[in-house]
Amino acid sequence: MAAGHGRDTSRMEMIVVGNVTFTDRPAGPGRAPFVGTLDQIMDDVRTAAEAGADELIVDLNLQDWFTSTQQMLETAVEIRERAAAS
Repeated sequence: MAAGHGRDTSRMEMIVVGNVTFTDRPAGPGRAPFVGTLDQIMDDVRTAAEAGADELIVDLNLQDWFTSTQQMLETAVEIRERAAAS
């Protein structure tokens, strides 16, 4: 489609933005991507990688889940470490 509109597809990248919303319990089968438990969020990270994402932006800022900046940073590090291990 992009090539049909004159775009050079060799210069295009797929960048996924995950606006994360954590839940206390696993979200059901109709859940939106990047909504659910940390394990479900990690499934979404893997899905983005398998789909060929060139970059993944995990946005943890827009929720009240965290009680401190330190907690948010620790969660970000955990996501990075778990993603690197898989």
